Amino acid sequence: MRSNDWLNRIEAGDVPHAILFAGPKESGQYALAKLAAARYLLHTDDTDALTDSPFFVEPEERTIEAIRDALALVNAQAYGRGRRCVLFSDAHEMTEASQDVLLKTLEEPPAETLLLLTGTESGLRPTILSRCMVLRAETEPSERIEKRLIERGVAPALAKRAALLSDGVSGRADAFLDASYQSFRTDAIACIGKLSHRAKPYAALQALCTDTAEEDAEDGTAKKGKKVSGQRLNQFLDILLSVLLDVLRQKNGIDEIRNTDCAVIEKNFASVFTISQIQGMIQIAAEAKDMLAYKASPALTADWILAKLP
Repeated sequence: MRSNDWLNRIEAGDVPHAILFAGPKESGQYALAKLAAARYLLHTDDTDALTDSPFFVEPEERTIEAIRDALALVNAQAYGRGRRCVLFSDAHEMTEASQDVLLKTLEEPPAETLLLLTGTESGLRPTILSRCMVLRAETEPSERIEKRLIERGVAPALAKRAALLSDGVSGRADAFLDASYQSFRTDAIACIGKLSHRAKPYAALQALCTDTAEEDAEDGTAKKGKKVSGQRLNQFLDILLSVLLDVLRQKNGIDEIRNTDCAVIEKNFASVFTISQIQGMIQIAAEAKDMLAYKASPALTADWILAKLP
């Protein structure tokens, strides 16, 4: 069923009380969730109208307090007439404690209240997912995305790689073309190249994933400090997983390669490691992503990854 069909059902109230618009940030699922809220509450496609609606709540933070306050507002209105809607963006970034607060309302939702979530299914607890209707991002053939990028003036080789890596989500292809991503990717591939030679680039990976962030000083003032970013490490793991899956395809006699800028590195992996070793490395990277989803320390996770890899 296409998105407009779901929007019509949401507007009619012919849906469960909770919906997860699942997909990466670049997939447009957040915009679709806002449109769903506007349809449900105001029967309009003008999402700006939600700003003045007292029955729409979108917490700016994912803390326990922010989630509890948002849910308290709709629960307080539960005995009044009319619909209410709460939107939790990037719900997969909530801590387990925050998800526990949300779960209580999902289990016993107030009448005429629609809870909307956006984010990836990974990172959300099974008990949350089981109480949501999941609407996944629509995809299209990579060839169509590649053609569209070339028509926009993107170099054919870059357009092909971005389209292949996008998993059919056009917005992801655009993100892969971003200059900052390209710079990060170059350094990430250098780290992965060392792994293909059985080296353990601890310092290089920590440096790659280190970001500048504001921290509270002892005197209460804000200061800038550097720490390993979970978002950057996740980005590195996405690239590593994609490369390893390419290698596994090669080992199994499949010529389909998505990371067209890593041919030499992938050839090294294929010659140095066995199929079972590649599968084990894929499992390690996937476990690391799960660890980050459940708020493990990015710095410790980065070291754990390299210590576990052969």
